[in-house]
Amino acid sequence: MGEYVKPSDLTEAEREVCRAFGTGDRLTLPLPGKTDRQVRAAVLVALLTDLYRVKITGIPALRLAGARVTGELNLESVKVSHLVELADCVFTNQVDVRMAQLAGLRLPGSRMPGLKGKNLRVDSDLVLEAGFTCDGCLDLTDGAVQGTLRLAGAVLRSPQGHALLGARLNISGSLQATAMRATGEVRLRGANVGGSIHLGGAYLSNPEGDALEASGVVVAGNLFCDSDGGRFTTEGRVVLAGARVGGDAVFSGARLRIPQALDHQVLVMPRGMADTTASLVADRIQVDGNVEMDSGFTASGSVRLPNATLGGYLRLSGSCLGEEESVVGLADQGIKPVQRVPLAFIADGIEVGGDLEARGVGGENESGAGQRNGAMCAYGQVRLVDAKVRGSASLSGVHLHGPGIDSLFADRLDIGGTLFLRHIRATGSIRLQNAHIGSTLDCTGAHLTKPRLRPDGSLKPSLDARVAMVGKDLLCTHGFLASGGVRLRLVEVNKMASFTGSVLGSKEARIALNAYGLSAQQLVVRFAEPPAGKVVLTRATAVSVTDGEFLWASSGGVELEDFRFEAITATPEVSVRTRLRWLRRVIPDFAPGPYDLFATFYRRSGHEERAVRVLLEKQRRRHWELGLAGKFWGLLQECTVGYGYRPWLAMIWIAVFWLGGGLWFDDHRMSRLDDGQNPEWNPWLVSADLLLPIINLGQDNMWAFTGTSQWVSGGLVALGWVLASTVAAGATRVLKRS
Repeated sequence: MGEYVKPSDLTEAEREVCRAFGTGDRLTLPLPGKTDRQVRAAVLVALLTDLYRVKITGIPALRLAGARVTGELNLESVKVSHLVELADCVFTNQVDVRMAQLAGLRLPGSRMPGLKGKNLRVDSDLVLEAGFTCDGCLDLTDGAVQGTLRLAGAVLRSPQGHALLGARLNISGSLQATAMRATGEVRLRGANVGGSIHLGGAYLSNPEGDALEASGVVVAGNLFCDSDGGRFTTEGRVVLAGARVGGDAVFSGARLRIPQALDHQVLVMPRGMADTTASLVADRIQVDGNVEMDSGFTASGSVRLPNATLGGYLRLSGSCLGEEESVVGLADQGIKPVQRVPLAFIADGIEVGGDLEARGVGGENESGAGQRNGAMCAYGQVRLVDAKVRGSASLSGVHLHGPGIDSLFADRLDIGGTLFLRHIRATGSIRLQNAHIGSTLDCTGAHLTKPRLRPDGSLKPSLDARVAMVGKDLLCTHGFLASGGVRLRLVEVNKMASFTGSVLGSKEARIALNAYGLSAQQLVVRFAEPPAGKVVLTRATAVSVTDGEFLWASSGGVELEDFRFEAITATPEVSVRTRLRWLRRVIPDFAPGPYDLFATFYRRSGHEERAVRVLLEKQRRRHWELGLAGKFWGLLQECTVGYGYRPWLAMIWIAVFWLGGGLWFDDHRMSRLDDGQNPEWNPWLVSADLLLPIINLGQDNMWAFTGTSQWVSGGLVALGWVLASTVAAGATRVLKRS
């Protein structure tokens, strides 16, 4: 405890301190008319440990202000039942209160080279505010404060070490550190706070490490790292991994900076390296209330919330994540895939009990992204893999900067309500593979450019939602633009999938729309311009389809194999001839499926003649690709029997050949085959009896056909069987349809 000072050796100021202690009065040095401020620390120790006999005329308490305390104030393992208040004092040595038990300790405005307080117990508030300055480590490891720890306005300096050590610190009340200034690490690892933590306006600087290390901290109330009392600012990482907050975690308006870029990279799927430099590390954090990173929140490094559990909503409106420099050069990779993936927001496996809100206060307006009242702005990848949001997620108007990478990587994202991507501006791809959207996926007016590249340099889809499930509508409408195209392979949409007014694909894109296996009640494919690339509708199914001319003008054609629908319409309505022209345009090689599909639709709608025209076109194209002989045979069938779909043509040809046969036999009378019979020669009945199979008109086998007439009769018999079979087949189809 230091050298004992005899009462007879006390200075006038020190004797006055002892007198004030007995009365509990506050004493301010220097005394009136004096200049001496010095008080030896040993005197204070002896006074607090009852080594001096002091006349008690009130409630004893040490209330001293303006003193210069020399020597080491050593209260290690001491139990002090009196209040200790040393305001605006200057200590020449560190204060040692390790394992001490104090009724109360107040050091407002005081200055010291450090404070040793491991296992310190304070039975009331610990007041270190109002200009309290510590030029060394403030060590409160394993301490306990039965009231509130007050550090508002405190200045903690320990550039080469820890400004505050509060690991496993137990605070019954709140931690009030508004406008605190700390140079060096502030460590609250495993601390337990019964009230709230207030860090609004605080400035924490530790550029080469962690500015705030509070992993595993437990806060019964709220965590405020916001702009209340000034803007919360850090130079260095903020670590809240495994923290538990009983109320809200508020970072509104905070500024988190990583001045020194650390070159730490790890492999990420599907390929490439990810920059792991983080401004905020909150892995596995549990917040019973809301998490607010809005209203001007900025982070120069990534924000990490993987496997976090939030009971309320997550608000990111008006935030700016990452720095523009991190994505500079990504778009200049040429035809090579990007290998370095800068990360802006990492929330894989997060669970949000309410909504995820990132749009601007004014709604979908794209201006002002990253500003206080605007939408979120992110430089680098935003990851929501395996994330679950019980409410809706709104990213409307958000700006995502990630050219050549997946700017939004959200495989297996689970949204209970609607996912709003209205008027989003994204350089890079949006990946929603295996996502589950409870209501609507709304991409109205979104602009998606500079998507990821394949190893061969071709563009990957700008929107990739393969095997996703959408509970209501999928809307890529009214100005939606995807330069890399859209992939909706095996997507299930319970109501409508619409592409009204969208612009899909580019010269570098292979496929503008891949809807292989898509299922929807209503499919609207009325594009604003012809898709630049192939449109794949193979094995897609829809109850009704609404199309337009631009679908059938896509530069890569349209794949329609096993495409199924019950009705198809266009606005304005188009003729069968127009639809057949569209099919010829997009299907350069003959495929029967699309023609059968349209014929079935027309028949189901009661338009039999339209169905026949489609089937005629089908046969016409099939025979046209069979070579010269096939073309001739097809032309012959079309002219004679309409490929069997126009049996009335066969009737006409039967009448023509009957007339021709009758005229021939009128000029070429045949002799009787049997002199025992006396049939009457009738050239018209002879022609009819030869031409009509099965039916016997009494002229068959009655006449001896010779010469050319023999060939004519044989030809009439053969033609009769062919044409009669065609008529029978046509009649059968009519009866079946009836």
